[in-house]
Amino acid sequence: MQYKSAKVQIKDIFHTFVPDMSNIVINKDILERIHRQHFCKEKFLETDPCGLVYELKEHTRDQLDIELGALFVAMITWGNRKAIKQAARKMLRDEMQWHPADFILEGRYAHSYSDAKNGCVYRTLNREKFILVCENIRQALLGGNGKEDTTTLEKLFRNKSIEDIIATLCQWLAPARLGKPGVSACKRICMYLRWMIRQNEPDLGLWKEMDQRKLYAVMDVHVCQLTAPLLKRKQADWKACVELTGIFRTWSEEDPLKYDLALMTAADNGF
Repeated sequence: MQYKSAKVQIKDIFHTFVPDMSNIVINKDILERIHRQHFCKEKFLETDPCGLVYELKEHTRDQLDIELGALFVAMITWGNRKAIKQAARKMLRDEMQWHPADFILEGRYAHSYSDAKNGCVYRTLNREKFILVCENIRQALLGGNGKEDTTTLEKLFRNKSIEDIIATLCQWLAPARLGKPGVSACKRICMYLRWMIRQNEPDLGLWKEMDQRKLYAVMDVHVCQLTAPLLKRKQADWKACVELTGIFRTWSEEDPLKYDLALMTAADNGF
């Protein structure tokens, strides 16, 4: 598929439905058409942080490596995309040597970012907080027994609900402040779970036994603004996430989060 991302082309879609651009209303038909005609995996991965997870896969086939690497990439996914990718590549390549599982289980994080200016890992995430996150994850993997208790996060989370997994990941990543379950939208964790569970590209679909129909929308301020005509909740929090997720599920029972990708395509083209 050739990429048709020029803003004028995307805007033509909106003109088809709403000639007056000031009165655009996001709806199922618009997002279906954007996703079908204008989404391109290759172009998406060039700019999206998920592209770093694909880069990681070129260096390791170990599922725990990929799960943990993706989690760390998601953890720092806020702000400028170029800066995110630079920081994520440094983390995966320079600090973890493309093997996040060994980095965590062997405790190598204790000596990480020793040369970081002012101890900064990325933006407000400093070295001390990063090490605390790593220690939380290591203890979870060791299961309190002093030795590895699981081979993958997929096995660790087996039989847990999506809500429980979100709460657990919020707890692990608490030093990095990714949100409070049931209050914050927990955008980065919902995005991570989409990467792990959704079975369609560009998502990785590593967790085969979990149901992509139960995933939650990736909610932030811009998504809340784009979907404002659909939502009663006007604040980009967990209530708005649940509300938008419910709408997506009525539009597509089998793959509700494909509309996330359509919204991202629209947002990338100036809406």
